[in-house]
Amino acid sequence: MGVFPLRSLRAKLSLFALLLVLLPGTLLTLIAYIDARAALERSAGRQLTEVAHDALDEVAEVVADARKDLHSWARQEVMRDLIVGDIDKRVSRFLRSLEAGGAPFLTLLCLDRSGHVVAADAPRWLGMAYGERDGARAALAGTELATGPQPIAEEDGKLAIETWIPIPDPDRPDAVIGALLGRFDWARAMAVVTRIRRNLLPHGLTIDVLLLGADGATIGASWRDGLSESDVAALEAAGTEIAAQTPAGPAVGTRTTAGVLVGWDRDEPARGGRRALVMQPLVEALGPVHGMRRKVETALALVLVAALLLAGAWAARLARPLRELTLATQEVTRAGSPPPPVPIRSRDEIGTLATAFNAMGTALHRAQEDLLAAAKFAFVGEVAAGVAHEVRTPLGILRSSAQMLARSLPADQGQSAELVDMIVGEVDRIDRVVAGLLEVARPRAPQLEPARLAPFLARAIDFIEPQAREKRVVLTRSLDAMAPRALCDAEQIYQVALNLLVNAVQILPAGGRVAVRTVVAGSDRVGFEVTDDGPGIPTELRERIFTPFFSAREGGTGLGLALVQRMVQAHQGTVTVDSEVGRGATFRVLLPIAGGHT
Repeated sequence: MGVFPLRSLRAKLSLFALLLVLLPGTLLTLIAYIDARAALERSAGRQLTEVAHDALDEVAEVVADARKDLHSWARQEVMRDLIVGDIDKRVSRFLRSLEAGGAPFLTLLCLDRSGHVVAADAPRWLGMAYGERDGARAALAGTELATGPQPIAEEDGKLAIETWIPIPDPDRPDAVIGALLGRFDWARAMAVVTRIRRNLLPHGLTIDVLLLGADGATIGASWRDGLSESDVAALEAAGTEIAAQTPAGPAVGTRTTAGVLVGWDRDEPARGGRRALVMQPLVEALGPVHGMRRKVETALALVLVAALLLAGAWAARLARPLRELTLATQEVTRAGSPPPPVPIRSRDEIGTLATAFNAMGTALHRAQEDLLAAAKFAFVGEVAAGVAHEVRTPLGILRSSAQMLARSLPADQGQSAELVDMIVGEVDRIDRVVAGLLEVARPRAPQLEPARLAPFLARAIDFIEPQAREKRVVLTRSLDAMAPRALCDAEQIYQVALNLLVNAVQILPAGGRVAVRTVVAGSDRVGFEVTDDGPGIPTELRERIFTPFFSAREGGTGLGLALVQRMVQAHQGTVTVDSEVGRGATFRVLLPIAGGHT
């Protein structure tokens, strides 16, 4: 890193990563822990209140179902025996069958109008007088009454809900012929609570449930396995304390006390006003937060180490494209082939810079090629001017002299006449080369006018057709006479088409085919294509065929396609080539459509 290591990119990024991770990470961890603890406590409290609500609903549903059963049994046809008086057999047998069928009652008794037990699920109850009890008087008067849950001395102090149901007269529904007493076994209700508590164990929720009556007295509990008597006493004391502190408070609530999180819910008075308190040890309720804190602390340490390593690697990664750009910049100053493209390793500012540099390198190389071509054209112009001045006049004299000599030769001098014709032909060829040089170096500015391409293309095809027939090359045309007019110099475009046709015919062997057709490209371009089925143009030569003095054909001057390109570009048009080795080539010329002309 040199004499000043802190000035290096890697050192600066490492220090930045240390501060960026350590300071905000510590602060965010603390804030997240506090917020997560509060949020989890609220969430766990709501979950506990939902369990308390479900427990009360389940208990109330069990009690309501038992009461519905009593109402149904009180209206059974068998109860008609209370009127007859012969009830010990059928009614008692009916009550015993209910108990044997799993009815959730400790005792089922039938009282006659005098308040005496005349039928029961056990013989020991027969003949007992219950007429003085409040429930019996209310039921015999036609009113249902339920008490409890409370300890029943006659049931060895077990908790039960005593429900007294009037037995209506089957013949006169408004008359009462007796009363049905059912002592609902409260242990059945607590079994429902225990089932709810145990069903939550697989879900990771370990709870204790305490049920309090409307007066705040404990009427049942379902504790976790393994709790000691002192633990149970502490939980009962905590639940009783909360109930005493919130006698008229909200029906639903949560509180943290004595190391437990408590959520409670209270029934409506119509359903007994019971209260269910669901308790969960605070350590378990907030266990995920403590685990999260440890994980975050570990993760923070790992992230800090990783950030330092990544900062160094990132610095090296950032420096790499910068070094590549530096080397590529040095390559740009060297003449010759274009600089190798800088790899695009990202889409950020450095990637954008690399993309722009590659585009600049390509554009610079193209500009260099254009300058080189311009220099060649300038050189051609100078040479052409000198040649035209120094050569064309002697060439004209030489041609005229050769023609005069040919006319003065006797008819029997065939060999001499042949030599004279050869001289004339070579003079004409030299003159064409000079003319081509002048056209390439100083092309005439096009006189742009709207014109249809089909007539000029047909004229060029007709002109080259004799040469094509001589080589046995087939010319085909597909010219749309109604194609849009092009904005062009008709004579120059005729020369462009003629050059392309001459090249195609000359490159083809006997039996080859050349096709010419007009094309419309979009709404602003019209042109034509010249397609041959010759040997094609290799990829490495395709970019050089429009360069002056370059020719892939033996005996070619390398000026024809250069002239084509210069003329088409002067028309603000384009000339392109599409070729595949062994499958011929297609030259496409596109020119602007004349505005307002169709």
